[in-house]
Amino acid sequence: MAFDTSGAPLTKEQAVTHTGAELDSANLPATDAGDTEAYGRARAQGDEATERACMVCGTKFESEGWHNRLCGSCRKRSVAAG
Repeated sequence: MAFDTSGAPLTKEQAVTHTGAELDSANLPATDAGDTEAYGRARAQGDEATERACMVCGTKFESEGWHNRLCGSCRKRSVAAG
């Protein structure tokens, strides 16, 4: 379960605004199959895999969700640049 800075448990709505370890530890039940990714994380309503244009080069690619805005080539260049 995820907690806020005062130690109070987060509601599902609060937890979906958090990312990373906070969300991984939330372990909240999904309302339907579309609410979770393949590895069990809750997803915000409307956050879905779709074709998007890369923010750097404009190439169309299959995005995993809102967090995924760079195509594979630009992501590799970004990581290599450090």
